[in-house]
Amino acid sequence: MDDRKTRVFVASAIAAIFIAIADARPLIAAQGNLLHQLVESSNSEMAKKGGSLSVALEWTDEEAKPLLESFKKDFPFIKETSFSRVRGTELMQRTFMEYKAGRTPKYDIMHVSFEAWPTYRDAGAFVRPPFSYKELMKSLPPDWTPPDPRAIDPNGYFLAIAGLARGIVYNKNIVSPDKAPKGWEDCLDPMWRGKFLYDPRPKLTALQHDPKTREAHLRWLKGIVENKVILGVAGAQTANVEKVAASEYPLFCGVNYHSAIRQIDDGAPLNFIFPDPFPLEFGTQIHILKWSKTPATTQLFILWSAIKGQSMVEKYSYRGFPWDTHSRKYLLAKGKYIAVCDVECLKKSEEYDAEHAKILGLPGAK
Repeated sequence: MDDRKTRVFVASAIAAIFIAIADARPLIAAQGNLLHQLVESSNSEMAKKGGSLSVALEWTDEEAKPLLESFKKDFPFIKETSFSRVRGTELMQRTFMEYKAGRTPKYDIMHVSFEAWPTYRDAGAFVRPPFSYKELMKSLPPDWTPPDPRAIDPNGYFLAIAGLARGIVYNKNIVSPDKAPKGWEDCLDPMWRGKFLYDPRPKLTALQHDPKTREAHLRWLKGIVENKVILGVAGAQTANVEKVAASEYPLFCGVNYHSAIRQIDDGAPLNFIFPDPFPLEFGTQIHILKWSKTPATTQLFILWSAIKGQSMVEKYSYRGFPWDTHSRKYLLAKGKYIAVCDVECLKKSEEYDAEHAKILGLPGAK
């Protein structure tokens, strides 16, 4: 190639590069401004609905309503929120049947528990959010700290907004300081033989899932059976904690932090500890529902709750993440290994539940 042709070729290549950069500018700007776009889309949705938003979670009114009030304060175009507590697979299936019958359910935002996911997913009731969560993380304001990446669904459908941490609660009126439990091994102490509670509905699955804790946890499960554990009411964590508070049992191994701390704050004679290691489940995973007229507002609520609203999640529902330095949970968890139940863990829940049931000798276990 002669010099003239070389110069023409180089000039053409440089021009093409500049044209490509110019063409990419709107895309680059859009990617850097996704949160603004999400807010604008939410604003438009709310204008069409008169600013009214209906939300359903498994939480109580006392836990959810302050969160929604704070969300409204940050986004004033949301004029009014209504809240319903929907818990249990039966109620979620009832809402699904309403949708299948051609009637639009009244909830704009609704948390569907993992047990009901297959029904909703297979019917196409879960849809992708307006924007990629992973891309949104790149456009957060400086004071919005991105959540743990494991809270984001690898397929992009949801973001978990709550950290369900578990430990041990005991009655400090009947358990002296020198006998107070400090770790899981204390639940195997013969002094508590036939006297301590455990929830037969698995709450420690993260320990069962994590390769670093799995074998020790399986041995521990066999150990509590040998120590004549008392199985409480399945899934009724609050009621089981109340039994410990009433001195019916000295301790409860494998309890929700939020179930125990709430009663402690109400004056119950209890202490709570995080053993090392302790389990954490990424909870309250909210999907965008096909019938919802507010997909952008739903995603905005999820994103805000998982990040900026975390202080409210922790303050009112006690479900904040333990690495939040502003929560008292942080001090209890500091320096301890956290075994996590993420999406991959949830996918194996049936396998883990069966294994757990077999070790405990639960009815119907195979």
